[in-house]
Amino acid sequence: MRPRPRPSKPCPTFDPACPGCQPALIDATTGKILPPSDPIMLALMPLWRSLPRASQEACWRVWVKNSRDAGDLKIMGELFKRLSEKMEN
Repeated sequence: MRPRPRPSKPCPTFDPACPGCQPALIDATTGKILPPSDPIMLALMPLWRSLPRASQEACWRVWVKNSRDAGDLKIMGELFKRLSEKMEN
């Protein structure tokens, strides 16, 4: 089964099964989305899948809806702190 392509515009609501609601990181040097095989994405996705749905949705609000809610930003910060620790090891 082929993965569903990322939608061209953001989803109006969070759906954990939607490819457009999954994390996507941009390579700062190329401006392109990192592929799933990139080491950073390979480290990020297990962390993402381990988050409760409410935490995933908070991150999605920051990424997609540009949320500046303190609670959402805290959850996002914790995710990237864990990612940074994982990449250092």
